[in-house]
Amino acid sequence: MRGQAERKLRPITGTGRLIKDVAELVLASGSKRRRELLVRLGLRFTVRPPEIEEEMVPGMCADLAVQLVARAKAHAVIAQVGSQGSAYVLAADTVVMGPTGLLGKPLTEVRAKEMLRSLRGQRHVVLTGVCALCPSTMKESTGVSRSAVRMRAFDDEELEQYVAGGEPLDKAGAYAVQGLGGSLVDAIGGRTDTVIGLDCQMAMQLLSEVGYPDPLPTAPDHPVPLGKSATTRRPLASSNRSGGTR
Repeated sequence: MRGQAERKLRPITGTGRLIKDVAELVLASGSKRRRELLVRLGLRFTVRPPEIEEEMVPGMCADLAVQLVARAKAHAVIAQVGSQGSAYVLAADTVVMGPTGLLGKPLTEVRAKEMLRSLRGQRHVVLTGVCALCPSTMKESTGVSRSAVRMRAFDDEELEQYVAGGEPLDKAGAYAVQGLGGSLVDAIGGRTDTVIGLDCQMAMQLLSEVGYPDPLPTAPDHPVPLGKSATTRRPLASSNRSGGTR
């Protein structure tokens, strides 16, 4: 345990899940699905949704763009948690690369239907950028994870019913693979949690690189084969992978 005495584990009331008594972790996201992924890892954390516009620079490489947005979210939360103490910040951003280009959150039913029609029967790529940041030292580490998704050739009735339920409106690409939108998906190549919104294994590694003190578990995952795994690690051009101060 990196020279530290093993910490005691205690269950969360009502769930029986064991939680590690670790340094404070702040999730810079209002996403319920990202919260659920971190809970699955058995980590204690607080939630601080960042107050920023999730906009990408037109023409920018998608791999870089999602990392920049994730980084912007992490830095926006620093203003809320401060730069002192033992808190670590974790942020993420997810986009879908469809046949017509980058697809973010549709916000309206009309746009959701347009997105889903463009993905129907097609193979597309989901990218999730992740940023881990230690405010007390300003060390940060970033990465991007890719997974391929193939959608079924679902009919218009299925599409109308799905959109009418409201699930697509705040989801990148207008679907949630962990929800009812999973019925529209034929296969996934890569990590399923990348498609959900956070590559947990990468997130834990990035946190370790900025000094998160406890042993970090590997996220359980059950990808459906679709060619080779597309998970990558592509740091920002200005990032210091050895943990230097930015």
